[in-house]
Amino acid sequence: MQRIKESTKELKKLSSLTGTAILTALKAVIAQFTIAVSNILEIGFSNIIVGATAMYYGPVLTGLAGVMADTIEYLLRPSGPYFPGFALNEFVIGFIYGCFFYKKEITLKRVIVAEFFIFLIVNMEMTPLWLHILYGNSFMALFTARIVTQLIKLPVNIALLYLLLSTLQRIKKPR
Repeated sequence: MQRIKESTKELKKLSSLTGTAILTALKAVIAQFTIAVSNILEIGFSNIIVGATAMYYGPVLTGLAGVMADTIEYLLRPSGPYFPGFALNEFVIGFIYGCFFYKKEITLKRVIVAEFFIFLIVNMEMTPLWLHILYGNSFMALFTARIVTQLIKLPVNIALLYLLLSTLQRIKKPR
């Protein structure tokens, strides 16, 4: 709870807002290289930027940046109708990463647990629910279709995120 309060203070710092804006823009650019396999499945790696934002600026600012990034990404490359549930996904992802990485030592275990929570909450529960609402497909069919790809992506996400964050941790926080 203390880290969330500390993260809220980042909203008052111009350097934090500027750094978050730059990382959000970078995330939006990287998201343009997302591969749409179908209208219910995409493969992309922009979440590593969210992890870096969370490490530097915490859960609150990173969650809010996620909402902004989702909107910007949709405006740059619309894929289907705009749906605010996906912005909520981005907030939750940023918030979870922030809770695990903000002002904490980056360890492989910490990255695995954070990714596992995102896998369970966002990738396997929230996203299939939004896709069910949008397209009317069966929730269980969406869940089943996603589980294989998400299980394949999970170790890749863990490895990339751990490599980036452990490297960034050795570098001083940007001002």
